[in-house]
Amino acid sequence: MSTPASIVFSGARGAFGELAARKHFGEDADIAPVLGFDAVFNAVRQKKASFGVVPIENSLGGSVHQNYDLLLDSRLYITAEIFLQVNHFLLAKPGTSIDAVRRVFSHPQALSQCARFLKRHPRMRPVESENTALAAKSVSEDNCHDTAAIASSRAAEDFGLRILSPQIQDRDDNVTRFLVISRDQSVKNSAPRKTSIVFSLKNTPGVLFKALGVFALRDIDLFKIESRPIHGKGFEYLFYLDCRGDIKDEVVKNAISHLKEITTFYRLLGSYDIGV
Repeated sequence: MSTPASIVFSGARGAFGELAARKHFGEDADIAPVLGFDAVFNAVRQKKASFGVVPIENSLGGSVHQNYDLLLDSRLYITAEIFLQVNHFLLAKPGTSIDAVRRVFSHPQALSQCARFLKRHPRMRPVESENTALAAKSVSEDNCHDTAAIASSRAAEDFGLRILSPQIQDRDDNVTRFLVISRDQSVKNSAPRKTSIVFSLKNTPGVLFKALGVFALRDIDLFKIESRPIHGKGFEYLFYLDCRGDIKDEVVKNAISHLKEITTFYRLLGSYDIGV
């Protein structure tokens, strides 16, 4: 990235990360691509960008585990969440017909989200790429007329590709949740808030029940809890948890204080406005 931007995302122009960033920050925001999710975190951590936008889960494909790990390692904060409706399009160079396509490039999650379409076209072989927009870019630059990409309609505009088939995802309720990451915590305002934390627990009977109980006892709504293995520690786990409320709210502070009595590790990932 030659000129630092205010906001970075992974991939290339037309990636869903860019669409999410522009939905949140506006069409005129200073937004630039970097290569890889780790590069997004590094750009923010090294003060080359103020914010990064990364996917964390999809309503069909589930969690993006790499970004959970990067979030923990980076020590950055979640400052916002963005929900983006994801529509996939089959894109190819002008002059390529759908019957001629033999290879379809895209991110593994995008390929899985379009499994029914690919099953109906058995001559199309799915090929994994690092990013949907990078897949579109590679198709636009190759010399073949039997390749296509699954990406956004914006990627078609950015790379001069033609839409061979629109909205080919298996379901219309295909939504990806993105996180905005920053070096600083977000400022509390009047909007409903969500708090994300990560912790590990002592190995004692009923300890997970007790951990969840600190929230249930205070009628704190839990949005999600997910376990991830602790690297280098065999079958020991970290728990990522999202709950309603701000870390500055008295009831949430009391719940966290109670939780810390049974944790071996705890970190606040951020309090932020609930996305729409």
